[in-house]
Amino acid sequence: MSLAIGLGAIAGVGVLGVFFGLRTAPPTLDAIVGTLNRSVDAGSRHGEPPKLSQRVGRSVTAWVGGSSLSTGPRAAVFSSNLAVTGESAETLAFQVVAGGGLGLLTPPLLWIACQVAGAGVPLAVPAVMSVVLVSVGICWPIAVLFGEAKRRRRHFRTVVATFVDMVVLGLAGGVGVEGALFAASQVSPDWAARRLSTALLGARESGRSPWAALGQLGEELGMTELVELSSTLQLAGTEGARVRQSLTARATSLRRHEQAEEESAANAMTERLFLPGALLLIGFLLFIGYPAFSRILGGF
Repeated sequence: MSLAIGLGAIAGVGVLGVFFGLRTAPPTLDAIVGTLNRSVDAGSRHGEPPKLSQRVGRSVTAWVGGSSLSTGPRAAVFSSNLAVTGESAETLAFQVVAGGGLGLLTPPLLWIACQVAGAGVPLAVPAVMSVVLVSVGICWPIAVLFGEAKRRRRHFRTVVATFVDMVVLGLAGGVGVEGALFAASQVSPDWAARRLSTALLGARESGRSPWAALGQLGEELGMTELVELSSTLQLAGTEGARVRQSLTARATSLRRHEQAEEESAANAMTERLFLPGALLLIGFLLFIGYPAFSRILGGF
């Protein structure tokens, strides 16, 4: 009993120390410069201090940014997934830390509660559960991020195919390449269309070419379709290529790719439904044949 109470007190003091240590953290130089330049975020616009989640996220991202984890292809994949989902690195870092912390502290606290209640639970059980739950708590936000990024990229591909069709219609009506691109991006209020419109509007205001802005957006979001579209438009804008035929072929290719993905997803769903269908058939046969089997067995 005394051991359980001591472990609980130590765990509580540690949690309180971490909480108050993060709460009373001194402001960083970036935060001071941001305050002087009036470039504060939405949570600090009215002079409010940053929340605990923001502090934890900034601390983790600063540590990751100063290590070797911030370079390489994995870091590029994470940055593109964050860009396409609209999540911030601080939010993801806080979710990972919170999930890992909950997975680490929950089994020992439950073990202490069991010891206080008089249930004899071996110490190896919370240790193994902590290892498993820490892994799950760390990997779960990352898996959710990757799944959401995959879904949004699939939607973005559909929007890009429609966008290219609208550009072709604008070119057929006698509009120039830049005008057709900007007019096609203003048709839909969808989030993907707004990203295209923002990129093209920024290119117009900065004096850059629209295909360069589309290429940069494609690299930022990890969309190879936008990079290829940028290359096609660059050939049309710099070398006078036949842009209408190229864009029509590009739109056809995007639609075929989307159709192939939908067919593969439908086939995968059909294969996954085979096992539930087989179990349902076996249950139906058992339900139908049970009276006959019961009578046969009752006759002996």
